[in-house]
Amino acid sequence: MPNRNFLWLIALLLLSACGTARLPHLENVQFTILQLNDVYEIAPLEGGKSGGLARVATVKQELLRENPNTIAVLAGDFLSPSFIGTLKLDNGESIAGLQMVETLNAMGLDYATFGNHEFDLKDAALLKKRMDQSRFLYTCSNTLLVKDGVEQPFTQNINGVEQPVPPYIIHEFSGPRGQKTRVAIVGVVLPFNQQPYVKYLPVEETFRKMVRELEDKADVILGLTHLAVDEDLALAATTPQVPLFMGGHDHHHMGHYVEQTVVAKADANAKTVYIHRFTYNPATRMMRLRSTLKPINDQIADEPTTLEVVNKWEGVVSERAAKMGYDIKEVVMTATEPLECTETVIRSNQTNYGQLTLEASRTALPGSEVYLINSGSMRLDDRLMGDVTVLDVLRTFPYGGNIVRMQLPGAVLEQALRTSLVTNRGEGGYFQVLGAGAEPDAQGRWTVQGRPIESQRMYSVVLPQFVADGKEANLSFLGQYSYETPQALKGGVRNDIRDIVIAYMKTF
Repeated sequence: MPNRNFLWLIALLLLSACGTARLPHLENVQFTILQLNDVYEIAPLEGGKSGGLARVATVKQELLRENPNTIAVLAGDFLSPSFIGTLKLDNGESIAGLQMVETLNAMGLDYATFGNHEFDLKDAALLKKRMDQSRFLYTCSNTLLVKDGVEQPFTQNINGVEQPVPPYIIHEFSGPRGQKTRVAIVGVVLPFNQQPYVKYLPVEETFRKMVRELEDKADVILGLTHLAVDEDLALAATTPQVPLFMGGHDHHHMGHYVEQTVVAKADANAKTVYIHRFTYNPATRMMRLRSTLKPINDQIADEPTTLEVVNKWEGVVSERAAKMGYDIKEVVMTATEPLECTETVIRSNQTNYGQLTLEASRTALPGSEVYLINSGSMRLDDRLMGDVTVLDVLRTFPYGGNIVRMQLPGAVLEQALRTSLVTNRGEGGYFQVLGAGAEPDAQGRWTVQGRPIESQRMYSVVLPQFVADGKEANLSFLGQYSYETPQALKGGVRNDIRDIVIAYMKTF
């Protein structure tokens, strides 16, 4: 016969296990975070195949049905830049991200941190207005508003109450029996855009300070960061108590591990989103994280309320562009192979769309030896195939701008090429190049029209006025040299890169 004491012990263990499972404080709390970053377009790209915030809204609603403990966050860069954002309202005010705010409100965004492009808005009052129009909350630990020489927190009006933008937000999730889990989200942004109304605090020092402060206030601490990936990885190495960094700024999806910490970034313009599913036990403080990169494509239906907002703003674009003399639906060429303008490619490689743009500049302003354009001025983040419309060109060059002609000493031209094509590789200051080598020759020499650059010789160079003024990253030295700005270009084309490219495309 079985040993009665052994049977009793088994029964006692089973009863104990059943009792333990019913203890609320030992039950898991599950929550989900939907992550976006670097969103400049509200509508789908790639001929409707990729992206679209109305589709993201559908994904969020599906996640909420799966688990009511779901929030959506955005890791910076959304108020600027875009072609829509450069247009004006009937009252003369720049749209400046209002289309994004209204669409993100409809989509159900919960929290956002600043990206460097939020500070493209040169007027602090306009930035404040867009923040007040947001139904989602902002958080950033390392920025201060400079007003009348006084450093103070940015503020956001929430339900009629003026509140400082907090360095972190603590969101409380509830388990099935009411048990709570406090999740802190710490925002931080790289000090890239140096507006006079913004004071940046040191990134790593400030972030680590917030993490130390939160150790007794939160159960889980997460980063919502707009930093270059190397900075994210460095922060992760110094703050191992942060299990997840939800990052932006790099524009292409990636997932890295630093020991047990995950650094995740989705593709720009909501071509993908990250879905982070957490399981946390309040008693043991053990946590599991499962992160999934989800493509946003035409297999996902549009959420009707968000789509209505998108359609409204698409109508605004059509109306305002017409007043500027553009018919956005006009087909200007048919691309038989994709015109490459995704930011991950055009900021580190020579592309056919970059070369087309430079050929357009040479056609409109012939006679120079070298033609350059900074890839950061080409903001499409898309590949154009088939019918290319005026709107595609306007989206490519939302800021427009003149091209100018400079006479540069060979030594300076060589410095500019080296800086742009090596130092700025992967950034907006990377040049698309025509007439000069995009890399050194076999002997390590930079060349113009196949010949090594002569340091004392003067070279004729055509480039955007923005770059000639020394405003591009690491190329400020160009601002020391004079240039001419032709008003009338060949064929009577207006001196604006958008008109230059449209006119050239029509010749195909």
